[in-house]
Amino acid sequence: METLEINVGKLGLNEVRLFEGNPSKRELGESSASLPKILPVTGEPIHHIIPLLATRIGRHEDRLNDIVTVVNGLPCGHITEDVNNLIIGQMAVEGKVEQMKTEFSESMEFIAGLCSASIAMGDVLASFDHELEQICAQNFSLRRAIRESYARERTRDQKIETLTTKITELQRRMDEVSGKQ
Repeated sequence: METLEINVGKLGLNEVRLFEGNPSKRELGESSASLPKILPVTGEPIHHIIPLLATRIGRHEDRLNDIVTVVNGLPCGHITEDVNNLIIGQMAVEGKVEQMKTEFSESMEFIAGLCSASIAMGDVLASFDHELEQICAQNFSLRRAIRESYARERTRDQKIETLTTKITELQRRMDEVSGKQ
């Protein structure tokens, strides 16, 4: 087991030994009847830890003062300004993100409107297509009726011509028969 010997000096203790892990009651020389107060974090008795901590702080006091001096010498104004600029930048970015969300929502609503209009336009065009098909069918029927009418007219004209020819022939024959008599 490793031991660390520290001279406490100011507290009047000659040395404090810190054992790796939790010391047993027998190592500490304590009876089970009088239990010392134990730190819940480390599980060590408080009366062993307090002098050790005081010694460590005393030993590192110069280093702590040096650190405080260095920290006090830092240009906090620049750091504060940079932090403020970062916060302002973050707020600007958040504002832009919110603006983009709003614009995106508006765009999506507009696109949904366009889709609805497109569907309605598709229905109108389908209706127009249906009407055009009916008009085309009627047009085809009318053309056929006109062709049939022309055919009937030609047939009638031929019959009239034939009848006219026969009547003329009859008239001529009748004139011939009456002129012979």
